[in-house]
Amino acid sequence: MKKSKQQGFSLLEVLVAFSIFALSIGIIFQIYSTGTRSTALSDEYARAMIIARAKLTRAGIEQNNVLKEQSGIEQEKFEWVVTINEIDDDEDYLETRYQLVKHNVEVEVHWKSMSKNRSVKLNTIKLLPVS
Repeated sequence: MKKSKQQGFSLLEVLVAFSIFALSIGIIFQIYSTGTRSTALSDEYARAMIIARAKLTRAGIEQNNVLKEQSGIEQEKFEWVVTINEIDDDEDYLETRYQLVKHNVEVEVHWKSMSKNRSVKLNTIKLLPVS
């Protein structure tokens, strides 16, 4: 008499295959969610940088007199603060028809994302008219 060959998979083989499949799916979902979070965070940082650069560019130009500090909210999420301080400089090496003074301009944008406070900060030195 011949022994019959096994047909199909044993319970142990099915359980091992299912465990490997479940582990693989879990890893794939984790990679996907991490990528999605990173993409969202990158988008927020890009928006904050655009806001900061726009405020830095406009600082001291839109107002007739140079304000020390301005603040506001953009897109109902990003809080920004522009600070303009005159730089005390004894060197008067710039000769023009206009009276210009060096100012330190700083822009900071804050927002809350993924239960954390985030911010970007830009600063520059600008020659602005004497107020």
